[in-house]
Amino acid sequence: FVLLVGWLAWLLTFAVAVHAQSNGTADGAQPGSNVVSAAVADVLTAGPLRVSGANPRYFADGTGKVVYLTGSHTWANFQDNGSGNPPAAFDYAQYLDFLTANNHNFFRLWTWEQSRWTLETSDNNYWFNPQGPYVRSSGQGNALDGQPKWDVSQFNQAYFDRMRQRIVEAGQRGMYVSIMLFDGWSVVSDQYPALNNPWQGHPYNAANNINGVNGDVNNDNNGRETHTLANPAVTALQEAYVKKVIDTVNDLDNVLYEVANEAPDESIAWQYHLIDYIKAYEAGKPKQHPVGITGRYEWSVDDLIASGAEWISP
Repeated sequence: FVLLVGWLAWLLTFAVAVHAQSNGTADGAQPGSNVVSAAVADVLTAGPLRVSGANPRYFADGTGKVVYLTGSHTWANFQDNGSGNPPAAFDYAQYLDFLTANNHNFFRLWTWEQSRWTLETSDNNYWFNPQGPYVRSSGQGNALDGQPKWDVSQFNQAYFDRMRQRIVEAGQRGMYVSIMLFDGWSVVSDQYPALNNPWQGHPYNAANNINGVNGDVNNDNNGRETHTLANPAVTALQEAYVKKVIDTVNDLDNVLYEVANEAPDESIAWQYHLIDYIKAYEAGKPKQHPVGITGRYEWSVDDLIASGAEWISP
């Protein structure tokens, strides 16, 4: 049974959608890094959400109480973004105050995969901070954004520390957080309004890393192939990143996962794979959290229901 999620891409109102599916399996797991240890104090959520046994169209918390999620998102609630490097810092505490004042208990933690440039503006000085989950190399040349190239074999711990801290702070206010793992708006150049090319600032662009990783398999200056299973080397890096995220937040109750925001049309098999991968990896962890898939306009509801996700958004 499925209650379809209703959220607009611009202002989020989220009505939970769940459907029971069995866990999948995944191979090719990459070793994770050390887990950060931000303190969890006075968290007001009671256990990870589960499909309600009373009504499988809804989530329930660890006490069995049905939880209706509703909230508002904004695009800088995880990574600061705007003109300048670094861009002006986002006031996260004020954002949580706004949610609290409006009795909201949920938001999407928005992820940008690129360091610079975005489809929405022609501003060539538009940046994101932190600039992704990988460290920059030293003495091995610059990426297209003018900064040192990335070493995609090494994680930037500060990125994951910020992620954890923001989720902890939200949990202390009784809020649930859906971690957006990937973003389709970060890998394409031909999507409306197409005012700039974010792929230029992506770590998997061959010009931007020291590891020989090329996410643009057909060399058309787009990275949409990174949201498919076309390049096993890229998929392995994404799996390692997903494991690192899970290792960072698994002990927290107020977590959900979203594979990607508006990933390319051809991404559905890749999303199915990552859903199964997340569920298989968390199965061996102390806590398991709901995993979701959000659809493209071109997809049918049946495409989403066929996934292994606990919640969907058409």
